[in-house]
Amino acid sequence: MKIKLFFKINQALLLFLLFFLPFVFVPFFTEPYDMGKHIFLLLLSFLIFIVWTAETISEKKILYKKAKYFFPIFLLFSAFLASTLINSSNKFDSFTTPGGVGTLILSGILYLLVCNFGKRKNIAYSLLIAGGLLSLIQLTLFYLPLSYPLNIPSLNLSLTKNWTPAGNLLSQAAFLFALIPLGISLLCAEAKQKNLKAIPALLLNLLVLGGLGISLYLLNTSAKAVLLPRATAWTIAVEGLKNYRFALFGLGPGQFINAFTAFKGAGFNSSLFWNSRFAFSSNFYFQLLSEIGLIGLASFLLLFYITVKNGIKVFRQPRISPLGIGVYLSLIFLLILQFFIPINTLLFFLLFILLGASTEEELKAIDISVIGKLAFLLLIFPTAFWGILLYFGLKISQGNYYFIKALKSINNKDGVSAYNLLIKAIDKNPHLAKYRIVYSQVNFALANNLAGKKDVSEEDRQKISTLIQQSVREAKSAVALDPRNAENWENLAQLYQNLVNFAEGAENWTITTYLQAINQDPLNPQLRLKLGGFYYSQQNWKEAINLFTQAAFLKPDWANAHYNLANALKESGDFAEAKKEYEITLGLVKVDSSDYINVTKELEDVKKMIPSPTPSANTSNMETLSLPSPAPKPKISPSINLNEDNFSPDIQSNTP
Repeated sequence: MKIKLFFKINQALLLFLLFFLPFVFVPFFTEPYDMGKHIFLLLLSFLIFIVWTAETISEKKILYKKAKYFFPIFLLFSAFLASTLINSSNKFDSFTTPGGVGTLILSGILYLLVCNFGKRKNIAYSLLIAGGLLSLIQLTLFYLPLSYPLNIPSLNLSLTKNWTPAGNLLSQAAFLFALIPLGISLLCAEAKQKNLKAIPALLLNLLVLGGLGISLYLLNTSAKAVLLPRATAWTIAVEGLKNYRFALFGLGPGQFINAFTAFKGAGFNSSLFWNSRFAFSSNFYFQLLSEIGLIGLASFLLLFYITVKNGIKVFRQPRISPLGIGVYLSLIFLLILQFFIPINTLLFFLLFILLGASTEEELKAIDISVIGKLAFLLLIFPTAFWGILLYFGLKISQGNYYFIKALKSINNKDGVSAYNLLIKAIDKNPHLAKYRIVYSQVNFALANNLAGKKDVSEEDRQKISTLIQQSVREAKSAVALDPRNAENWENLAQLYQNLVNFAEGAENWTITTYLQAINQDPLNPQLRLKLGGFYYSQQNWKEAINLFTQAAFLKPDWANAHYNLANALKESGDFAEAKKEYEITLGLVKVDSSDYINVTKELEDVKKMIPSPTPSANTSNMETLSLPSPAPKPKISPSINLNEDNFSPDIQSNTP
């Protein structure tokens, strides 16, 4: 079949897309690498669709190639969609977050584009040149004697030796590693034909290997990847299986952080990153099991099986194609790598590019001239489909743009500008909890600044009341958008805590929301310490002791938990137990530090009542100790009414 002009244009556009995809980042987004690649793919895919539509109308034929991976990809998409609709606590976020339903839709489109317009050799060169250029950038940053970081404020960019447009060094290393079989096969194919192109193919392979070597070196020295411990990731995956809905469909795409807080084991508190929350599992398969459930994992493993099966067929062919072997080996390399690392946008897209490149089918045609002008009806569905994608893509991009401008205004201490920009961000995308949280915090900060004035007028008081009401409203909106997210409840609790002595009833709401945060993150000692600190500030020694005891039990080597417990016990009059906790604290802080001196003095005060031998010290750790902050003093009078009659955050289970 003769290749027409439109088809050649689409081939060129596809190669342009494949080459630039690893490099695209938009510094005006909060997720410049992931979101930038999504927007770039969306726009280029739409442009290719327009050219394809023009070709279809001109030729009066629908040209296509058979997509042999369509069925397993469709099953995977169905699993993502079902997980979103059935279990996700924030369905819009599961559709739009990187790695969610939207990512899978764009990946499926990319797969179909590569299947229909790609030539295996051209795709291999595009990817290899892209890998070579990524490596060249990394080598340049590594070896040039520059003073890092190189800050480019206009682009929100800070370059270091570890910077890469791929998003992160671990993903770049995985990308380059997956290209090795493809690059070697391309070199063999060119050498077999005694082609001069073997020389640039060799150079590109050497560049890729060099970039991979530097990436691995940096990952083992100055840019060590912080990954969730594998044992904790396994615990989270297994705990999710104990609930049949979570077992089948997971918690929803992009909801791993909720699975982490709900299901992490107590052993995580002994790890180096015990005070962190992880949004990604230790590898892609555990992430699939936690987010999409057994159905999602089975769908992906089916795709893995079909890929390996087709690869074996290629190896058994009488005339083996070097490029065919290279594509399948790269695919299998990438699928195996995902057992060891989490996957990001670039690697996800690379997977579907390689799936498309593994397909070499003849062009087929469906004659639509026989239905005449009714053929235009065939455009209704794809036009609506692209209209929806572009509409939401635009709204999400605008919201993200305003949000990052608001963050810059906050850094510049321009609260009024941040306030107005956040209103625009929420107007464009009202479904993201993080927009609401920041807007809530800005409202409270503005109210606090007004309340700090020497003379607070009645007009100021009205503004303060409005800002605080808005602050509480937005914090509650964040909770409503994602009620399983412990961070949203914690933010609301801290807001109520800051309003104690400002607003009536804030004490009870503080306790209620902290309890809900603890319910969503039951093994977090920090939440217990914070709630215990609130009780301490209210001189409720019994409850403070109870919470501090729980925090110390969850993390026995946390000096601050024992220190706060000791002080609460001392205030309650239980000097003997206070002495024991001071002694434990001394064993957990560094000798000769200010903390050690302070705790020693407080221990001596207690020992005056109950004499005891001086404890020996363990000097292994260093930590700054702190007592709970007292409740803020009222700055305005009378107190503000929160008007919380319609909000009752009952304690909810973290399982449905």
